[in-house]
Amino acid sequence: MSYFHISVDNQIGPVGALVSGVDLSQPLSADVIQEIHAAWLRHHVLFFRDQELSPSAQARFASYFGELDQYPFMKPVDDSAYVIPIVKEAGATINFGGDWHTDTSYKSYPPKATLLYAVEVPEQGGDTLFADATAAYAALSPAMRVSLESWQGIYSPKLVHGQGGDYKSVAAKENLGDAYGGNTEFAESEVEHPLIRTHDETGNKSIYCSKPHTINIKGWTREESLAIFRFLTKHLTKDEFVTRFKWQAGSLAMWDNRCMFHNALNDYHGYRRHMHRVIVKGERPQ
Repeated sequence: MSYFHISVDNQIGPVGALVSGVDLSQPLSADVIQEIHAAWLRHHVLFFRDQELSPSAQARFASYFGELDQYPFMKPVDDSAYVIPIVKEAGATINFGGDWHTDTSYKSYPPKATLLYAVEVPEQGGDTLFADATAAYAALSPAMRVSLESWQGIYSPKLVHGQGGDYKSVAAKENLGDAYGGNTEFAESEVEHPLIRTHDETGNKSIYCSKPHTINIKGWTREESLAIFRFLTKHLTKDEFVTRFKWQAGSLAMWDNRCMFHNALNDYHGYRRHMHRVIVKGERPQ
């Protein structure tokens, strides 16, 4: 498609595109927003370089694409109720978001979009991997697709944030900082979603379940379900579906949680990494 207000380069990898020619710190016209939205639906994740975004400016840009939502397990920054800090200090060993997943898929209405902005990045490492769950779904055999579409999953934050979750250890609290915590009741909640999600704007189908956020397939045990989750994770993270994004200070990534998985690499011990994140409310998965 043709763009008249932005430049879109899709040579960055198997999925995603690099967008230039726009200053996200300024109010944007309806025409510019429409082109960014069209590029986002087409490429699933957009990357912007050399942006100078205050928390309020980042939240304003995100609000062009829907109602903003609050993340349940992190305190926001002072300047915006919708921007959370994601910081790994130089001495920390645990990072935030370090496994393949879609953001907060355990909510009844998970976010459709995440916008992550780099405030400070390590001298080396700290890249994020993005996987195209739509292309991965399409590459499955027809019989496998039919089976997966018939199954529902039980999604929950308890594996990560619950009483027995990965982030409840003393080491995790020390690594994730004072902004993390709270919402203990929600941390044990469960919700039912399909394993294969139909995008409410494009109609495309994508793999949606993940090992960290999906407890089990409805009616199955955790052990039985993990065999499916592991297979799907291995499948969708093949090189042909994955783009690796190298952060620079001032970079912003905007991805579609309805059809994208991501994994924040934890390979920069001894360096500090400081990000700001905003999420946009979505529809209930169908």
